[in-house]
Amino acid sequence: MSYSNRILIAILTMTASITLFLYAPAARSEAYSAYVCLLSGLCIYLNVKYSVRGLWSASSVFIIIFWCFHFGVILSNAAGLNIASATGNDIFWRWIDSPYYTKAEGMALIGIAAFSFITMLRSKQVAEEDEESGDLQSSPYYRPLRVLAYTLLLGGIGGWFYIMLSMGGVTALFAGYAFYLRFIENYSFISTIYWAIGVGLAILGVINDWRKIRIGIFIFLGWSLIAFVMGLRGEVLYPTCAFLVTYSRQTKLPENAKLFVIPVVLLSLISFVRVYRVDEQVNSDSFNPIYGLLELGGSLQTVVIAEEWVHNGTDHFRYGETLLAPFDRLLDKIILANRAEGDKDLRLMNVAMSERNGPYGFSPIAEGYINLGAMGVIILMMLLSILLNYFDTKPVGIITDPLTGGITFILFTFVRNSFSHIPGQTLLLAAIIMITYGIFRKR
Repeated sequence: MSYSNRILIAILTMTASITLFLYAPAARSEAYSAYVCLLSGLCIYLNVKYSVRGLWSASSVFIIIFWCFHFGVILSNAAGLNIASATGNDIFWRWIDSPYYTKAEGMALIGIAAFSFITMLRSKQVAEEDEESGDLQSSPYYRPLRVLAYTLLLGGIGGWFYIMLSMGGVTALFAGYAFYLRFIENYSFISTIYWAIGVGLAILGVINDWRKIRIGIFIFLGWSLIAFVMGLRGEVLYPTCAFLVTYSRQTKLPENAKLFVIPVVLLSLISFVRVYRVDEQVNSDSFNPIYGLLELGGSLQTVVIAEEWVHNGTDHFRYGETLLAPFDRLLDKIILANRAEGDKDLRLMNVAMSERNGPYGFSPIAEGYINLGAMGVIILMMLLSILLNYFDTKPVGIITDPLTGGITFILFTFVRNSFSHIPGQTLLLAAIIMITYGIFRKR
């Protein structure tokens, strides 16, 4: 397909998405949800097909993760599933009957359309020529990079097990996800632990030598099994996906329809774990990928809540304040200026959400909306696409890839959280890589 035809399709897809958003029905509708799902599926297809590095590009993996965490509820509604009955939790799912729910569906759609629109615009570009694998391994930074990857990965997993021991050891594994969330509120460094695991695994993917990374992979898989059963889905998924992004830049991974079996199996396991965690009777229906998607798709709730804040007067459009606040706090920290405690600063949307509604996180769609309405959603998702597509076009390199993998992982975590952690974690990533390389250079 010619580039001009691709752009025409991108424009038509974006126009159709905006039209669906503008004409969202007042109440939940299976037909409307079906149209939203079909159009979002087209956006994913276009992004994967025309991304510079295909299925395993940072932009493609991001859009797939984003879809799972925002469109699971929409797909369930399109399929006519009685969500409250299926989950056995009428109270939690009341938000899908909010008068703002259908607009939230529409905003998720224009967000994913805006993201794929940028990918289509950049599809004329090609990835810069990669370095040979041997060139990477001959780099003086190759060995310290492996040391850094293992240090972060093992340090993060070790820190996590320290918290588990504080919770009660093996018995904590069966205490439930809700208990785990309440307990880790006492450990402010838990986000750093997850960061270390994710960045460490992403950097491990740069090594491209199975003999040198297999120990780390096996250790991560062992931790993943424990964490997954406890209900830590994103905490396992994001590092895994970041690893696949960096590893695929070194080694060509398969891209065919048979791979569709993998997410179906994973979603079925997520469904089973949900049933297992709440002590329901396990049967064949427990392995339902639709229920697995439903379990993931709760991020749309934060969009509904953000709409309610604005319309009820609880909050107002911030016009970029929530995006600037983390940089402002970071600068204050560097110059040792007085600043409000992080858990009291309502410019940080994860703090505002926790204070007003509970520990539901946030999302790029909600973040874009609270700043500038639907236009904010489009702008923020386009900026994310520009950044991830930029990484996809950069050549493989001993400097480029660790930064690509680490920043990609950090952006993956944005799917279920506010923007507040991204500047600080990105700066920490860059500093650690520079220090590691700097120390080795002196030697």
